[in-house]
Amino acid sequence: VLGGDGFCGWPTALHLSNLGHEIVVVDNLSRRKIDIELEVESLTPIEPMSKRLAAWKEVSGRDMRFVDLNIGKDYQELVELIAAESPDAIVHFAEQRAAPYSMKSARHKRYTVDNNLNATNDVLAAIVESGKDIHLVHLGTMGVYGYGTAGMKIPEGYLTVKVDTSEGPKEQQILYPANPGSIYHMTKTQDQLFFHFYNKNDGVKITDLHQGIVWGT
Repeated sequence: VLGGDGFCGWPTALHLSNLGHEIVVVDNLSRRKIDIELEVESLTPIEPMSKRLAAWKEVSGRDMRFVDLNIGKDYQELVELIAAESPDAIVHFAEQRAAPYSMKSARHKRYTVDNNLNATNDVLAAIVESGKDIHLVHLGTMGVYGYGTAGMKIPEGYLTVKVDTSEGPKEQQILYPANPGSIYHMTKTQDQLFFHFYNKNDGVKITDLHQGIVWGT
């Protein structure tokens, strides 16, 4: 579970572990550093990773392991980790996940683009380099479609369009047009293109989930 220390990543790791899967949590703890930068704290205290893992072991009897790794920077270490673990699936949460944060300044915009796009490309490239049959599950956002009304039910991922050509009308399937409202959402639209490319060219199995706002304590 990449980004497994985060707001969505940690509960996902616990859920999958509880189902009996062997879980490796991979994170560079960047969410904690951003909280310090913004001088905010979670309403639910977030314990150090060692305490989190020990608490889960105590209540469930199951072990999870933690690897401190910067996805998008430490590419060779990621390749070696995938080779060593040979996972059936990778759940990818390893991205800067806040639209407001991505718009705070030029520095925050650049960080979000650098982190999110390099992380996604590195994960996909590492899967291909491994030569292993690994299913990638990614958490996107419905914000890639914008927050205005489309005037219709948005198709599931793809849109069939009819193009007028010199040889008559032709049908083609395209990704539903993106309409991002922030740099964060823009990076998620680019993730879609990465997924389309790596699936088409390398046969990587990918599930991209576009969910609404996740909230809670």
